[in-house]
Amino acid sequence: MSFRPEVKVKIESLENGDLIIRFNSKMINDLRIKRHSVSAEKAGGEARQLLAASLATCLCSAFLSILEHTGVEYKKLHAIATVHTGEDEMGHLCVNEIKIDLKVEIPKGGDVAEGFERAKQIIRRGCLISRSLEKGIKVNYGIEKVEVSR
Repeated sequence: MSFRPEVKVKIESLENGDLIIRFNSKMINDLRIKRHSVSAEKAGGEARQLLAASLATCLCSAFLSILEHTGVEYKKLHAIATVHTGEDEMGHLCVNEIKIDLKVEIPKGGDVAEGFERAKQIIRRGCLISRSLEKGIKVNYGIEKVEVSR
């Protein structure tokens, strides 16, 4: 696996108001966010779900690598990421906490207790995304107007 210090995600609005996220990745298909065909009562939370998915994917991938490195045989990993939202000091909505619950299926009869405990200790250090969120990620943005003919 190679590490790229910079990755880009492109987002476009479609004619009906939906959004398409272009990952330009062999591992992730482009993703369509349905804004137009979903009622307002059923919409909401998509950005938080994507944030939770990003964190959970990073943590799960790191943990599976640690299990493999420590020689722990596993069958399957399950994760649930729960996002808790509240308000900041200014009264603006913000994400207060993301809780990740991991469950790892281990074959019966295997002597993996020591390796599994070692893997748990290592993953407590976090992953790229968890460490970045804990530190606080600097966000810069620019907004540009582009005039086009009708």
